[in-house]
Amino acid sequence: MSNFVISTSLSFLLFGLFGIDWETVDEKIASDYPDIEYISTDELYSLYKKSGAELPFIVDVRTESEFKVGHLQDALNLETAKEISELISDKDADIVVYCSVGYRSAGVAEELTNMSYTNVRNLQHSIFEWANKEYPISNAYGDTDKVHPFNRAWGKLLDDSMHQYQLEKR
Repeated sequence: MSNFVISTSLSFLLFGLFGIDWETVDEKIASDYPDIEYISTDELYSLYKKSGAELPFIVDVRTESEFKVGHLQDALNLETAKEISELISDKDADIVVYCSVGYRSAGVAEELTNMSYTNVRNLQHSIFEWANKEYPISNAYGDTDKVHPFNRAWGKLLDDSMHQYQLEKR
């Protein structure tokens, strides 16, 4: 098991035991990944809304089951920096990574930066904030307002009405 997985699992356990809020999440990410760049949900959404704007590569690093429930439009589901590097070879490509709250994606952003990628940003507060702001979410059936809450502890940062643990067939 990699150090990243062990560190992430421990962090999730501690957050789950002691409660989660955005300030705690931000402090933990800043402490563990101080050198990564960010893009806010508002900034990314404005890029989506601009007619003819060239979007960065949007990469969802959550698990396939989380991705299937709901994700940002046109997002790629690639869980690791290695998978991303196999698909995006241009080290100067504009890449935005996200997960549930921004912690897992911060780790992937750091790994990509260590692999000499120069234009990688982490979506601050990731899909939970995106969904809470009612920005568009997609799944295999089209638009949705559902997001996988990861677990009950982390799901406290996502509006309860948006919780869904698996993709439901229409």
